[in-house]
Amino acid sequence: CHPYFNTEQFDWDGGDCCGATCTGPQCGLGGLSRPFGIAVKEPITILGYEFCEDPAMAPLTIELRDFEVLQDEEYNAVIGNEADAAFCSTSTINIRCNGKSYLHFPAHTLNNESECALSLSETIHVPFGSKCEILSSPACFGLFCLDHNVTVYYGSDTASAPIQSGNVKNQTKMSFGVPSKCLTKSLLRHSSSIFDISTHQGQAANALSNDGLSDFICHMHNDLFIERYALAVLNASIHFKSSNWDAYQCHGWGIPAVRTACSNWSITSLTLAIDAGNQIGTIPTELALLTNLDYLTLRLNSFTGTVPTELTTLPLLEGLEIWGNQLTGTIPRELGDLSSLSAVGLAFNELTGTIPTELGKLKNLTGIWFDDNLLTGPIPSELGALSLVSLNLSNNSLTGEIPLEILALTDLTTCTLQNNNLTGGIALDVCSV
Repeated sequence: CHPYFNTEQFDWDGGDCCGATCTGPQCGLGGLSRPFGIAVKEPITILGYEFCEDPAMAPLTIELRDFEVLQDEEYNAVIGNEADAAFCSTSTINIRCNGKSYLHFPAHTLNNESECALSLSETIHVPFGSKCEILSSPACFGLFCLDHNVTVYYGSDTASAPIQSGNVKNQTKMSFGVPSKCLTKSLLRHSSSIFDISTHQGQAANALSNDGLSDFICHMHNDLFIERYALAVLNASIHFKSSNWDAYQCHGWGIPAVRTACSNWSITSLTLAIDAGNQIGTIPTELALLTNLDYLTLRLNSFTGTVPTELTTLPLLEGLEIWGNQLTGTIPRELGDLSSLSAVGLAFNELTGTIPTELGKLKNLTGIWFDDNLLTGPIPSELGALSLVSLNLSNNSLTGEIPLEILALTDLTTCTLQNNNLTGGIALDVCSV
C-alpha cells in the first residue's frame, strides 16, 4: 500500500490498501506497525491493513480487555523457574469475513500488571454485506491458559455500537454479520442487534442483505425499507411456513402465511392467515415500525409473551386482533392513546390485571372482546362513555357491580358478561350474565 496512491483518485492504490480488494499472496503481511498499540519485534507475522481508507468498507473496532493475570509465584510453582513479575497475554486473534482474513495477530505477552489493566483496541475495515467470524486461541503457559474479553464494535472506536462480546476461554469463535452500507445506517437507528446473527434482528438484517431487493429499496424508499425490516423480524421471530420472502411486501410477500394490504406502496393491513399453520413465538416490537398500519390480525396462533406496548404508538391503528393465543401480562394502559382504534380483540389468552380505564378515552371504539382471560377487578364505568356496539368480558374473574353507564349504552347490541363474580342490578335485556 503506497501512501501517495492511497486516494479515491487512484482507487486506493489499485485496491492494495484494503483487505477486500488486495490480491496476491503477500496481501496484508506486515500491514500493521503497532497492532493494538503494541510494539512487536516481528511485524511480518502480523496480517492487517492499517492504511485502508476506502469509505466503501465498514469500520470495525476490536477491543481486548479484562486480562487474566498470572502471578509469578503461581507460574514458578508449575514451570520451576523465575518470573520477573506478574504477567498476562493476548490470545491469537484471527478475523475472517467471507472466508478472507482481515486481521491476524499472534498471542503477545504483557509483562506487568499495569499493562494488563489496559484496554487495547484496533480498527479494521471489512466489506459491507459480510459474514464474519473472530477466531481466538488463548495463550497457554504450562497448565495456565490465560483469559481475556473480546468485544467488536461497529465504528472507529469503542464508543460505537457493540456487535459481539465474549471471553476467549469460553467463546473461541464469535460470528456476526455486517449488512450493506445503506441497511447498516438505516437499521442502527432502531437496533444495535442487527450485527448479531443469533438475534431475530440480526437474522432479519442478514436476510435483507442477501435478498437482491432490499438494498435497492433502502436507497430509493427508506421508509418502505424499514417496513420490510419489520416484516423480516416478524418472520425471524416465528419462522413462518412460506417460501415467498424475497417478494416486495405489497406484491405477495409471505404468502400463504401472511397477507398484506397496501396504500401508496405502504402496508396498511397485516393478517396471519389462519390456514398457514399455528405460529409459535413472541410478537416483535418492530411491528410498530409499520407506521401506516390500520389493521393488525394475529389471531388463533400460539404467541407467548406480552402485548407489546410499542404497538400503541401506531397512529392510524383501527383494529387490533390478537385473540386465541397464549399471551400473558396485563392489557397495556397505553391502548388508550390509540385515538383511531375502533375494535380490540384480546380474548382467549392468559392476560391478568384489570381493564384499563384509559379505554374510555377512545371515542371511536365500538367493539371490545376481552373474554376468556384471567382479568380481575371491576368493569370501568369509563366504558360507558363510548359508543360500544359489542362488549364481551365473559369468563374472567371480574368483581363489583355492572356500571349503570354501560347498561345505558343505546347502541350496545351484544353484551356478554357471564362467568364472572359480578353483583348488583342487572338489565338482562341488555347484557347476558
